[in-house]
Amino acid sequence: MYKVIISDDHMPMLNYLSANIPWQSLGLELIATCADGEEALEACVTHRPDILITDIGMPIMNGLEVIQLACAANSRLKTIILSCHEDFQYAQRAVQLEVSDYVLKESLRIEQITEILKKLRGKLDAERASQREHQQLQDVVKSNGSTIRATFLRSLIEQPIWNLTEWEEKAESIGIHFHQKMPYLPVMAILEHPNELEERFGGKHNMQFVLLNGLDELITIEGCVLLSFDERSSLIMFPFPKTISRNLYEEIQLLLKQIQIKMIQYLKTGISFYLGGVCENLTELKTQAQQILELGSFRFYAGENCLVKWQAIKMTKDDIFVHYTNILQSIRNCIVGKDKQLAATTVHHWIIHINHLKYPVEAVQGLVLKLVTEIELKYTVMQSFVTNFNVEQFHRIIYAIETLDHLERWLTQYLEQKITSLGAIKDVSLRKEVAEAKRYVIMNPGEKISMEEMAQRIHMNSSHFSRMFKVETGENFISFVTRVKMERAQELLDQSDLTVQEIAEQLGYEHTSYFIKLFRNYSGHSPSEQRRRL
Repeated sequence: MYKVIISDDHMPMLNYLSANIPWQSLGLELIATCADGEEALEACVTHRPDILITDIGMPIMNGLEVIQLACAANSRLKTIILSCHEDFQYAQRAVQLEVSDYVLKESLRIEQITEILKKLRGKLDAERASQREHQQLQDVVKSNGSTIRATFLRSLIEQPIWNLTEWEEKAESIGIHFHQKMPYLPVMAILEHPNELEERFGGKHNMQFVLLNGLDELITIEGCVLLSFDERSSLIMFPFPKTISRNLYEEIQLLLKQIQIKMIQYLKTGISFYLGGVCENLTELKTQAQQILELGSFRFYAGENCLVKWQAIKMTKDDIFVHYTNILQSIRNCIVGKDKQLAATTVHHWIIHINHLKYPVEAVQGLVLKLVTEIELKYTVMQSFVTNFNVEQFHRIIYAIETLDHLERWLTQYLEQKITSLGAIKDVSLRKEVAEAKRYVIMNPGEKISMEEMAQRIHMNSSHFSRMFKVETGENFISFVTRVKMERAQELLDQSDLTVQEIAEQLGYEHTSYFIKLFRNYSGHSPSEQRRRL
């Protein structure tokens, strides 16, 4: 709906127009009524209306002054003057201000104003459609340019350079001026966690659009060329003329650091930059591009959100699996001791060892997969813990991790969750009925689970079940259910973008206010405060 503001110091007129114009049927929304010019101008600045209806003679600032200043701030604003003045001077000034219509109050009728507003809405519709078409055309042109540059990069990497002149002409057509003796510094930009971003932005194409537009907006060095390689990576060509008056390398690094900060600040996504060597011709660019695009092990050990110069990395020939038994035992000790801090410290210790020797990436991933598989079999299946364990799923997750930093974080979180789950269940020491009840609650936190329903599920009398559960666990059943739900709520608040209402519904609470009350009683703070603590 289009927004409308009315300004008139005559309150009966203001009330009459507000009450009698059929705003909703016209597709309009009256967002403010003002009694003087200063108030009207402030409302126009705050709300940016599409239509302003104003009297001329008002206190502090007259209607013509309001129109002049409001239109200066919003060139698309449509204006209607309501006036008692028939003087040519006022009409002439209204024409100069390109007022949409000039209505004398003495002959004003609601039908007349309604008809004027219909026409203005039609003009606004046409302008909006034209603006949309113009934007679509710009997007097509921009997309075509991006496609042409991406095709050039792929062709340069994959095809031999037989005719240098022809290749230089192609480069010239996309803004790379090697024939003018302009050197370039290539920099590879890669978005972190592409699977998460793809889901968040609604597909690979949208993720690529976000990357290209973000870089295009943030790169301020003149003459840069942005070449898209795939949905989450692009090659930036920085002009690098020989000069002693400026340190171009430092300028580029400073810009890239600022881009990293702004990408996290505004898009909530990390990005890494890998700098190549200065190229003075297409042959050198081809070599540099091929090397940078095959980051592999270098990216794995360089870390996340990094800004580094690409270099060949020497991998150890040692077998990482000779340490497997020691690593597994140290992790088992953490789980048995239910010590999350020790688990994090243990993982970090072995990550430092791996980073120091630079084992082959697939060997590191294989080791972690083997560890996780053994932990699942040892502490889950053997203790009759209901689980969704699937080795193929873990394989996909672990082998999709691209950096050692990410792998450390993932493994630490996995162990912390495992310690929490196993510590909560204590299957070995509990009676079968109590263990089954606890397993069911933990695996189904979104269900509304009453003590009577659970007792019926495990074929027990509810009173007997209640006493047994309290004796076995030291906690009554309803308190346990609430605690499990609140722990899950904390995870969702910390690890998802779901609203508080959506989390409440997902955990089986019909009333968000009741969920908030339970969460505050459990944690000592509200769900919103939980998020702000991060």
